[in-house]
Amino acid sequence: MTQKPTHFPVLKKEVCQHWLNSPTGFYIDCTFGQGGHSKALLNLLSPAASLLGIDIDPDCSEDGLQLSQEDSRFRFQNLNYSSLYNYWVKQKLPKASGVLFDLGFSTAQLQDPKRSFSYNSSSSSLELRYGLDGKSVYEILNEYSEHKLNWIFKHYGNLREYKELTQAILRERKKEPITSIEQLKAILTNNKVFQKNRYNKNQIKLLFQALRIEANNELENLRHTLEKVKEILEVGGKLLIITFQSLEDELIEDWKRKYSYSIKIPDIGETIPPLFQLHPDSPILPSREEIELNWASRSSKLWVFTKLRE
Repeated sequence: MTQKPTHFPVLKKEVCQHWLNSPTGFYIDCTFGQGGHSKALLNLLSPAASLLGIDIDPDCSEDGLQLSQEDSRFRFQNLNYSSLYNYWVKQKLPKASGVLFDLGFSTAQLQDPKRSFSYNSSSSSLELRYGLDGKSVYEILNEYSEHKLNWIFKHYGNLREYKELTQAILRERKKEPITSIEQLKAILTNNKVFQKNRYNKNQIKLLFQALRIEANNELENLRHTLEKVKEILEVGGKLLIITFQSLEDELIEDWKRKYSYSIKIPDIGETIPPLFQLHPDSPILPSREEIELNWASRSSKLWVFTKLRE
């Protein structure tokens, strides 16, 4: 097996504490990665339990297949979690005792130059995709219309100068295609508007965030999957979601408002009870000790929902 950088699964102790619902249950890890959370849960499960790990990233298959050979309770599928429900139905899988989403990317993905997830990457490519589907960042920057670029920079990056950024990209791609990270960064650093507004590393980070979200259709895939997960979970089952940025938090908050509150129907005088409960009643944050050990965990939040009824 190819040696990969050491990856520390965030909030591992807290995830296992809340994910473990039944020692004999069926569990799903929707973002297997290098298997840190899955391996930790398997250590707590009985021989009668089972765990399905899925990941859109084909590079995770090696770790997934290795674990399936080491532990018969585990199976792996290279799959976008937006296709989880169809797979669950087709395979006639049981209701799940717990489902986990870790929305961060792994150390291996971050350090893989062919992925260019880091704006400090030495990669000459503009990729930013987890899997093989979707659009590459090259396509987004060189083929998207002015309107579409404005929209993703505004809504996915919260970039104040999104219009100026779009215009700078349009001017550059008229001269030649935008093909590299360095070329993209130069558009920012060489532009007087961005220099005047101190276009710093955080804003470059937000630009890459916007491009990554669009390339992978991240928010729409998550929104779609959460609508289906409520059917996959058994009553009493746990839904765990680890978020890392405000757009993910907003999506989870919207989902919570939709399914974690009673709905009154005035015309017939009835109240529909909530489908889920957030417990604890606020997201769980990493400890100071974990942040010191793993700086990447500093922005993580663990949301734990329990399904209350069918």
